[in-house]
Amino acid sequence: MASITPTFSLTSTDVASDALSITTTDLLSVTGSTNISRKSIATGSAQSVLASNSSFTYVYFRVVSSSNSASWVQVLLGGDAKFKVRVGEFLFIPLYSSQAITAEAQTAACVVEYAQYIANV
Repeated sequence: MASITPTFSLTSTDVASDALSITTTDLLSVTGSTNISRKSIATGSAQSVLASNSSFTYVYFRVVSSSNSASWVQVLLGGDAKFKVRVGEFLFIPLYSSQAITAEAQTAACVVEYAQYIANV
């Protein structure tokens, strides 16, 4: 059985009157992966990133680069816009089955990196 260990850390010294320091880690049991891939996402219409999944999965998605630093990617789940991810930002989300992921770049084309891990549930 394979596993992945996601870690999330949120820190700041100036967002509030007290310093912020939150870190959490989990150990997720997975049975498979689509491996990490990259593709260019154009502006104008949504393009397929990951086909409809047949089981509960964990999805990693990051906007790696663009020719315009103000660009961002609209991420759609099942055809509905759900996330706005700017250059350098990422998502790591648990995702129900039967969800296709598509994306559309805004302002200029963007290169995205993504992977899908099948949960062992």
